[in-house]
Amino acid sequence: MVIHTTQRKNVILHIPHSSTYIPESFQVLEGVCLEQEFQRMTDWFTDELFDFREAAQLVFPYSRLYCDVERFREDKDESMASKGMGVCYTSTSFGTKLREVGSKEKAFIKSTIYDKHHKKLESLVDEALEAHGSALIIDCHSFSNEPLPHEDSTVRPDICIGTDDFHTPPELIETLRSYFEEEGLTVIINEPFSGTMVPLKYYHKERLVKSIMIEVNRKLYLNDKFEKNENFNRMKGIIHDTYKKFTI
Repeated sequence: MVIHTTQRKNVILHIPHSSTYIPESFQVLEGVCLEQEFQRMTDWFTDELFDFREAAQLVFPYSRLYCDVERFREDKDESMASKGMGVCYTSTSFGTKLREVGSKEKAFIKSTIYDKHHKKLESLVDEALEAHGSALIIDCHSFSNEPLPHEDSTVRPDICIGTDDFHTPPELIETLRSYFEEEGLTVIINEPFSGTMVPLKYYHKERLVKSIMIEVNRKLYLNDKFEKNENFNRMKGIIHDTYKKFTI
């Protein structure tokens, strides 16, 4: 788990889906192409696209296929759990069976990996509040230009901005929307994905904890082999310059 702590402002970059690391104990069912699941489900290079040295950066070191820290901890609270994509994935991006996850393994993953990650995020927010009086979480993602079967929306802009009515200031939404559009990018709010990460300790309780999600369409920076394309550095520069907008 990578944490950059040379924080000069109250900005925290949360990067949950950039890793492809899985432990040796992770076993998929016969016939599952794990490489294809990595290709479709990984937020490739978001730890590089969102590399603001001025901010705190929390990068989750495991693949989301093993543990997805963006999900609610309990399946009863998580809508994606019904599709086999709760904290521990049991379904592929095609909706077929990925692997078996027993109750003991799920409890282990939650207590030793999921909970520790969320505690680290909570601690970074605590530190920002103490030092600066407010905290701003940037939830950093990318998405496939090809709608996947488990997704509810087929809309595919260049940039998706995810918001929360309680934690996302309207002026920040409009500032980012205008900035990306001035760069020639199409922007949609809360489509194809909505919401943004906030620690449960502060969720809908503390307005000084602000949060916004930025999702980048992978067609903008990847080729068909899931490698960086010739536009990668331009997109990294565009994303990096959003840091100048995080002034509230």
